[in-house]
Amino acid sequence: MIDMHCHILPGVDDGSPNLEETLAMAAMAEASGVTDIVATPHFQYSLAEAEGIKEKLAKVNALTQQAIARKGLKLRLHTGSEVLCSKETPELLRRGLLPTIGNTDYLLIEFRFHTHLRDMEDMIERLSAEGARLIIAHPERYVAVQHNRDALVRWFHEGYILQVNKGSVLGSLGNHARQTSRWILDHGLAHIVASDAHTAQVRTPRLTELREALEHYWDEDYAEVLLEINPARLLAGKDVLSPDGEDDEEEDELDEELNYEEE
Repeated sequence: MIDMHCHILPGVDDGSPNLEETLAMAAMAEASGVTDIVATPHFQYSLAEAEGIKEKLAKVNALTQQAIARKGLKLRLHTGSEVLCSKETPELLRRGLLPTIGNTDYLLIEFRFHTHLRDMEDMIERLSAEGARLIIAHPERYVAVQHNRDALVRWFHEGYILQVNKGSVLGSLGNHARQTSRWILDHGLAHIVASDAHTAQVRTPRLTELREALEHYWDEDYAEVLLEINPARLLAGKDVLSPDGEDDEEEDELDEELNYEEE
């Protein structure tokens, strides 16, 4: 499995506070079947602060990967970030200051939980106009989306990637997030489910229970798309598969025969 959203880097945000915790998270993830993690530290810097941050995070990522290898773990780290959208975000993107997913043109973005829907959609359009391919982090957690699920259908059909959180599906992030995440999955709108892990104790990177839930309540093929195939395609800079396993690209080594149908 590939975890596309994880705060595993030590001491850079509100995730892992130190290398010891990072190594515990890495061991936990690997034991649960995770082979790759995209490190997505929060990116909440202004234009005045952002210069050099991308390079700093890449260095921390590389040093962390070395420490993981020294512990005898095979887990692979990839660069990324979780960008909190602000009025300066389009200019940050334009200047190349935002760490993208695996150095592709995919950008993981988030909003404050009470952001108005019109403000979200205005920002999504502006960032898309700058050439970013957007992954919307945990849309099920935004109050405006919880009250207007039509936005999820619209975003899906407009080609934006919807990343659902493990904790939402399993019910640890509140009932509204749980209900909305399950509605997304019921309607085949999710492209990825990821841990959004912060520590090895709370909001962990262990994906065992998540995979079991996805396979039990939805479909084994859909779970494979969400946890393996689509994350691999994103890291390769390719288009994601839809829940029925179809895309518009030529067949390649990542393609699978999938037969997921909405219930």
